[in-house]
Amino acid sequence: MGGQGIPIPGGFPGGKISYKRFCELDAAHWKGMSEKRLRAIFKNVRYSKNAVSSIAKLKKLGFKLAAVSTGLQFMTDRVRRELKFDYCISNRLVSRNGLLTGGVKVSLEHGAKHTILAQIYKKFKVRPREVIAVGDSEGDIPLAKNSGYSIAFNCTSIELSKAVDYNCRTRDFNELYRKIVSVNHE
Repeated sequence: MGGQGIPIPGGFPGGKISYKRFCELDAAHWKGMSEKRLRAIFKNVRYSKNAVSSIAKLKKLGFKLAAVSTGLQFMTDRVRRELKFDYCISNRLVSRNGLLTGGVKVSLEHGAKHTILAQIYKKFKVRPREVIAVGDSEGDIPLAKNSGYSIAFNCTSIELSKAVDYNCRTRDFNELYRKIVSVNHE
């Protein structure tokens, strides 16, 4: 854990350990649990108010949707399947024969979501100014700064709130939907 709690330059917020090490320690807690059981737990996580209908309306309008998360695959896999997201990337717990091994594949480090933007631009044949980023935490700041328009939704970070073009202060996706549609028509 970074020696004796010695700060590691460029480490995870707090500076004591790297983000990769944080993910490894987190993944170790799940070792031996069935992947099916963990998926069932995530299945019970509720979407924000009006998220399903708002996302369906965005899809109907032709928007391409990407979920870029430093969280685990269970939520991104779910939104890809249930809400028909076009692209999803997240960190993944490793399983073997249906059981979690305690290992993790870190696809994205905290604060590095913007590094995936080049893939998104290429995949959807869009320019940076055509991308609308939506985030909720400090790790989304680089994504917000490297997108054409940025929105903080149900934000937990004062820094992100200052960095974005618009702060959606409700937990209702209808507000987010209306803002995205209005920005798209500008």
